[in-house]
Amino acid sequence: DEAKDMHDKEVVSAVQRGALNAGKEIGLLISSTEQREALGLFPKVAGLAKRLHDSTVLQAAFERIVAIEGGHPSQKRTLDRRVATRWNSDFACLKTHVSFEKAIKLFTSQEANGLQMYALTTTQWKLAKQLIPVLEIFDDLTNRFSQAEVPLVYEVIPMLEKLEHMMVEVSRDVELSAIVRIAALAALEVIGKYYALTDDNEVYRIAIIMCPDKKLEWFIKNADWHEADKIEARRVATQRWLETYA
Repeated sequence: DEAKDMHDKEVVSAVQRGALNAGKEIGLLISSTEQREALGLFPKVAGLAKRLHDSTVLQAAFERIVAIEGGHPSQKRTLDRRVATRWNSDFACLKTHVSFEKAIKLFTSQEANGLQMYALTTTQWKLAKQLIPVLEIFDDLTNRFSQAEVPLVYEVIPMLEKLEHMMVEVSRDVELSAIVRIAALAALEVIGKYYALTDDNEVYRIAIIMCPDKKLEWFIKNADWHEADKIEARRVATQRWLETYA
């Protein structure tokens, strides 16, 4: 609904501002032009995929160019579309776009197709290629948590920690553009909020302690956990056992 959309936009804007400020503190500065180019990347990628999907004429023309350019390693001939209710469709859409780089550059440059507005700039192509391995991290986790009949509660905290560490690495990677590194800082802010929410439900810590290959030892050996947090994890598990089973 409209109220939810407004709320979501405000949350995204707040995270964006926070990441930009955090970036400035470590010397990551981006111009308004760089921001516009970055924000224009996905609309172009998704827009082109939709145009091809909606037009058999354009799709046929694209397939001819793909054939001329030597085809696709998997014999794929179509661009993946963005689905608003599935965030990882953005990743799939971007990944196939980059895999068809030569064909798309030629296709969008032909005036007869009327698709020049979807042509990526040199900066946007570079950004797209840098984003793919980063988004792949989230795609792997999404696929993992989407599996049916898999006990995943005990994996939530370890996976949040793993994701946090990976985003820290991305934010510190000097080979990446400032935009990607700032995006990683934004991701860290969101991850931190979700991580904090696990404190509100004892089941996440208890599940780790009850897991045969983790137990309380996982907390004890984990350098990311302060001593007070380790003691609290033991306390909540002990209290739940005494109250429920003793």
